[in-house]
Amino acid sequence: MRALSLLILTALPVATLPMPGGAQDMPPFASMPELADFRPMPPRQVVRRVTARYAGRPIAIELVPPSPSEWDMGVQLVYHVRLLTEARNLLDIRLDARDGRFLEVAGRGQLTARRRAGKG
Repeated sequence: MRALSLLILTALPVATLPMPGGAQDMPPFASMPELADFRPMPPRQVVRRVTARYAGRPIAIELVPPSPSEWDMGVQLVYHVRLLTEARNLLDIRLDARDGRFLEVAGRGQLTARRRAGKG
């Protein structure tokens, strides 16, 4: 079995992550007491969740700030996963870092890469 290698970009503390465009009105992470105990899902669990839904190989995973619309939904931190499908398409997948909920999937070949329920 080949080893799975991922690029994990989580070196920046959450409080120093740049906010997306239009998100300047959001309060800074450091001033939010509810984030003091925030613990994102482990990256390994995120990869399992993504590969259970889509056939392919994760090539990168990083923690990023939420978009303004994600912030409005109560999302505080996002995992951005890039997945190379078996058809050699690239999917950009965004998940809520707290609970692993899929927020957005973008890219060509989503339906082809999607695993049927009960298969994995």
